[in-house]
Amino acid sequence: MLGKFFRKFYLHIVIWAILLLLPFINYLYQPDKIVDFKPYSGLSHLANILFLATHFYLHCYIVAPAYFFGRRKVFILLIALGFTTYVALNYLIVYFNPDGELAHLTKENILFVRLVIGPGIIYSLCMITSSMIFLYGEQARQKELNKQIALEKTTAELTILKLQISPHFLFNTLNNIRWLIRKQSPDSEGTIVKLSEILRYILYEVDGPKVELFKEIDHMRNFIALQTLRLPVKGNIELDIESTLKNRLVPPLLFIHFVENAFKYGVDSKTPPQIQFLFKETKDGIEFVSRNKILRHTEPRPNEGIGLTNVRRRLQLLYPNRHDLRINTTDAGDFAVTLKLMTDED
Repeated sequence: MLGKFFRKFYLHIVIWAILLLLPFINYLYQPDKIVDFKPYSGLSHLANILFLATHFYLHCYIVAPAYFFGRRKVFILLIALGFTTYVALNYLIVYFNPDGELAHLTKENILFVRLVIGPGIIYSLCMITSSMIFLYGEQARQKELNKQIALEKTTAELTILKLQISPHFLFNTLNNIRWLIRKQSPDSEGTIVKLSEILRYILYEVDGPKVELFKEIDHMRNFIALQTLRLPVKGNIELDIESTLKNRLVPPLLFIHFVENAFKYGVDSKTPPQIQFLFKETKDGIEFVSRNKILRHTEPRPNEGIGLTNVRRRLQLLYPNRHDLRINTTDAGDFAVTLKLMTDED
């Protein structure tokens, strides 16, 4: 691990070492002048280097990532605060210099140059270099992330299609439609329309990275209607949309996995199911909630959990640090999913 650190930062170490030893290079050519070396000058130079190095890496790895793109005022304020601190450090160095540097600079009228202009140039160069390193790293990270998103998108879409257009779901739905037609039920035509809308949505409207939230909700509504059609025992199935919910763009088929799971584990042949889905507005996005009673316990299968793993992975790629997924099972047998998305920063 130490070797990896040096491979990554060896150039940094060399540059800071050169800056640290710069005042002493002259002694290599004039060794007799080493007797004039003043320890206070060496300590003040060391304090300057330590200050600049500390602020360089704080800026590059903490300040810039946190405030450069989103909160520019705070970013500028922190740089100004760092510069003020650097000026104060140089003033203390001059003030406590036993050789009377403060009186000399005041007499020569160059105190402002020594305490403000000089440190300003040095500190600016330090911050500019630190910002460039941060931006270069951010650009490289973004390129890698885009490549990974493109690859994961293809894999995720294939997995989602397998999950959504499963033969089991299609066969059950078609059997239900056939049963409705034999009964000459007025619901048969509407059921066929809902199935065709589901297939059309999945095959033709989810090609892009984002779809409208209301279209996604309509797709869920059709899916729930078909699932409700074949319930062995009638129960309470709700899809509530908060009246203040705004339309926005979201990743396609992101919520449907939780709907599938609610019907998979929340329905049996004896107990009326209690399943609720909710979309509501939040301060900076949306919140989706799914709740159901656990009525069926299936045996674990080799591919169990692939849907949830896929959803988690997509969230990490598409909403890094901008989502909150919580899945809870209560002692009373309730299963609850809460997913919050910060969509308004897209």
